Amino acid sequence: MCCRRVCGLALLTLATLSAAAEELTVISFGRADQEALAAAYIQPFMQATGLSVRALSYDGQTTELSEMVNAGAPAWDVIQVESRTLEQGCRQGLFEKLDPARLPTASTLIPGTLSECGVGIFAWSHALVYSDQLARAPRNWSDFWDLAHYPGKRGLRRSARYTLEIALLADGVPLDQVYPTLSTAAGVDRAFRKLEQIRDHTIWWEAAAQPAALLAAGTLTMSSGYSLWFDPSQARNRHTHIVWDASLYDVDSWAIPKGTPRRDAAYRFIYFSSQAEQQKVVSEHLPYGPTNRGALALLPATLRDALPSSNQNLGKALRIDTAFWIAHGDALERRFDAWAPAICRQQTDDDDDDYFDQPLCQDAQGTLRTSTGQTSARGIGQPGDPARVSRTVTLTMDDGMRFLPAQITARKGETLRLVLHNRGNVRHELVLGELEALRRHAALMQAMPDMQHSGPNMLSLAPGEDGELVWHFTRTGTFDFACLQKGHLEAGMSGRVSVE
Repeated sequence: MCCRRVCGLALLTLATLSAAAEELTVISFGRADQEALAAAYIQPFMQATGLSVRALSYDGQTTELSEMVNAGAPAWDVIQVESRTLEQGCRQGLFEKLDPARLPTASTLIPGTLSECGVGIFAWSHALVYSDQLARAPRNWSDFWDLAHYPGKRGLRRSARYTLEIALLADGVPLDQVYPTLSTAAGVDRAFRKLEQIRDHTIWWEAAAQPAALLAAGTLTMSSGYSLWFDPSQARNRHTHIVWDASLYDVDSWAIPKGTPRRDAAYRFIYFSSQAEQQKVVSEHLPYGPTNRGALALLPATLRDALPSSNQNLGKALRIDTAFWIAHGDALERRFDAWAPAICRQQTDDDDDDYFDQPLCQDAQGTLRTSTGQTSARGIGQPGDPARVSRTVTLTMDDGMRFLPAQITARKGETLRLVLHNRGNVRHELVLGELEALRRHAALMQAMPDMQHSGPNMLSLAPGEDGELVWHFTRTGTFDFACLQKGHLEAGMSGRVSVE
C-alpha cells in the first residue's frame, strides 16, 4: 500500500468521476508521482492524439474499483498499481487481460515489465544506504552485518518482506536462490538466525522517510531504504550513498480496469507512455528507473547510473517475488512481528489512549525500554487466558464494510474467545478500543501508510483467512471495535461491546 511513498489522499467517489464518455480517466498515486506522470505522459499524450485525459489520484486501495467493476460501470480507464495489487487484481478479474499485439515488444523492456494484466511504468529499488562518515564504504549486505569493521547502529524495515531477503543475501545465498530458500522452513529459520546476529545493533523503521532522517541525525551509520529517498542530486543527500549490489527492485504498472468502454484509448495511452522519449521525462523528475531500455541512453550518465534499471544496477539486483509474498507473506509477517521488538509509541496529549502499555519496546535511538506495568488496554481489559474462556462469539467481516454481528455483550470479569472469518476479497481486521482512539489511530495509519500496526487487542486477516482473539473484560461500560484498514472505519466498519 504505497509503501515507499507518502500518499494520504482520499479515495475518489463515483460521483467525482462523472466524466464524459470520450474522456480518458487515468488514475495514479498522489503528489510527486502524479506530477511526474503528468509531465511525462498525460500532457504529451493529449497534445499528440487530441484526446482528452482526466488525471486523478488515489491511495492504492481497490475497494472502489472493485465496486465499479462488479457493477459493470468502471469510470476509471487506466490505473497505476503496485505489483501486489496487479497480481491480486488480475486473479480477481478487476483488470483486463492484455493483448500482447497492442503492447511494446518485450525485448525493448527490462525484465518484469510485461505481465498478464499490466505494463511497467518504472522500476524502484530497496537498497543498502550508508553515511559517508563511515571510515570505509560498505560494499554489500555482508558488510552490513560486519560489526567489527562497521560499528554503529544499522536500520532495517520492521517487516518480514525485504528484511528476510536481505538476511539471506548477507548469509551468502545467491540471488536466484533467495526465494527457493525462503520457501522452506529451514530457509526461514536461516534468515531469522542471521537477523539475530545484529538484533541488538538494529533500529527498526516503519515509514519510508525514516532512514534518511536517522542517517542525517547520525543515529544510524547505514540502513536499508528506498532509493527514491536518496536522490544524489538533492543537497540533503550529499552525505549518503547507495550500494546497488544485491538491491531489491520491483515495478509499478499500468492496468486497464475490466469492462471500460474506452479500452482502445487506454491501450493507446499505455503504448505511448512506454516509449523511451516519454519515460526519460519521469526519471528527470524522480529517480525511478525507466522500463524502456532505450530511455537510459537518452539520460546523462550521472543520472543513469543512479537509477534502479540502469544496466549495471539491474544486473546485480533481485526482483521482488510478488507471488511468493502473496502466498507466504501473512505467515512470515506474523512470525516476524512476534520476533522483532515493538516500536515505542509516544503519548501525544494527556488523554491519548494508546491501546496498550508496552512491556518491551524500542525507542528512536534503538534502546529497548521495559515497563514493569501489566500489559493492558486502558479502560477495556486485557488479553485473556484461553483456559478461562467462558464463551465463544463468532464474527464475520466482508467487503460490505460491516461486522456481523456488530453488537457483542459480555459480563465484567468474563473472558471471551472472538472467532473471526474474513469473507471479503480484501484484508479486514478487528481492533478493540474506544472509538475516538480508534479514529486517531486510523488517521495515523493513513498519514504513515508504511507503518505496521499490531497488538494483542487486534486481529488482521487476509481474504478468506480465519483467526481468533481471546479477551478479558475488566470493567463495565460500552466499548468499540473497528477495522482500521484504509477507508473501512469511515465506511462504517465498526461495532460495540456492552459489558455489564
